Amino acid sequence: MNKYFKQKTIDTVFYFLLAFTWLLAILVIPGSSIGPNGFFGDFFTTHTVLKFGVVWALMAHLTISAMSISYHRVHTHQAAKLSKLVDYPMQTWLWFISSLSMLDWVAVHIYHHAMSDTEKDPHSPKHKGFWHVFFMGAHDFTQAKSWPEVQKIRKRLNATAYEKFIGDHLFLAPVVFAAIQIFAFGPLYGSILAVLNFMITPLFAVGGVNALAHMFGYQNYDAKDNSHNLGFIFPLNWIIAGELDHNNHHRFPKSPSFAHRWFEFDIGFVYLRMMSLVGLAKITGTVPTSHAAVETSDDTGVQPMPARS
Repeated sequence: MNKYFKQKTIDTVFYFLLAFTWLLAILVIPGSSIGPNGFFGDFFTTHTVLKFGVVWALMAHLTISAMSISYHRVHTHQAAKLSKLVDYPMQTWLWFISSLSMLDWVAVHIYHHAMSDTEKDPHSPKHKGFWHVFFMGAHDFTQAKSWPEVQKIRKRLNATAYEKFIGDHLFLAPVVFAAIQIFAFGPLYGSILAVLNFMITPLFAVGGVNALAHMFGYQNYDAKDNSHNLGFIFPLNWIIAGELDHNNHHRFPKSPSFAHRWFEFDIGFVYLRMMSLVGLAKITGTVPTSHAAVETSDDTGVQPMPARS
């Protein structure tokens, strides 16, 4: 009960700070020297819908790429290692834009793989329905991260002091980021942009991938669950860094590339390769060289990561 009230208090403070930031911007910006539309003036006043669309798509790609590379391939499945010069900025960005902690995300995702499409899976449209997972995936994630089984996984994860700080102060950065956007583009456009950016993770990373790729598409392998590949929806798969080739990933999670066949493409793996060329990343997992080679692997990739060196 105490934990429940503590969480409710944190949530209330978060909403209060967001409301305070928005009201402060309304009161301060119009009468200030920076103008009614913030520091960047009239950027969104012309071609508004087009600009919001382009900015949102780019922000979504940046956000999900960071999540796919740092949280997913590196910290959950150990398919690669990242220099802290890259990993910390990625984790910081995800903290600012989504209020997510690597520790929470990894723990829930390990549990998702272990229980994929069973009744205990927090993200299964097979049991919860497509629209529930699509729109309520973020809510289910929030519930799942407090489950005793997930908490046991979380406690076994090795974390630095900075990663623990993020995990203990989830709502601090999003409030700061909302304030930055509001003061940059004004109360109206800044608020719209802040809301759109905060929607990226629930729609693309939590609800979208699990709802779509556990219902539709084709399967290369028997992954013992309902995962499918939808990478052929190229614009969406580009935005979410190749994550739609989901059946490949669920069968062989430790592969650093989600693309296993000649016609599949994973931009997230391209970014990893580019970083490895300049010493910012090291690819430790094995990329399947053929369909047959992958079928013989016993790699399930669902164990919590060991202590990092």
